[in-house]
Formats: sequence, structure tokens, C-alpha cells
Amino acid sequence: MTMMCRLYGVTRAGFYAWRSRERSERERQNETLAAEIREVHAQSRGTYGSPRVHQALRGRGRRVGKHRVARLMRAHGIKARVATIRYTSPSTKRFFASVRN
Repeated sequence: MTMMCRLYGVTRAGFYAWRSRERSERERQNETLAAEIREVHAQSRGTYGSPRVHQALRGRGRRVGKHRVARLMRAHGIKARVATIRYTSPSTKRFFASVRN
């Protein structure tokens, strides 16, 4: 423990005081906001990224910044699904059929 305190440059008393302290108001707000973000993301079937999630939260009357939404989505691993567009044309099929593997 003392090595870790020395490494981070904090006192032992400060470490134990931090450990026993309650979570801050901002952390509690972030947890409830993260739950709302998960809900909006699930309702969109995982297609909404942070700009659309922010817009949906604003539509619900929730005042929140777009960068905060993006940061919380990153921290909780919430990502939008990316659509893959596949183009097929007869000419490319003929081309690849003629090329040796």
C-alpha cells in the first residue's frame, strides 16, 4: 500500500479518506444518464450513435451536452451498429471469375 501511495504521490490517510468517501453527485447523475442512454440506444435497435442519442434525450426534455453523451457512451462501450453496403454487379462477377486465385 505504501508503495502505491508513493507511486501516485498521495498520503495513506488521503487514500483511505478517498476510499471511504461517498460517490459524488456528478457520478450518480452520470449513472442515471447512462441508463437513459442505454434505453434510447436499445429502442433504436443499436443504430443510434451519440448525435442521435443526444437528440433523442433532448426530445425527452433532458438537458445534456453532446460531448457528455459521447463520453458516457464511450466509457460504457455503447456503439452504433455500422451498416455494410454491398454492391454487386454482373461485370465485377465476370471480372473476378476470370482472375486466377
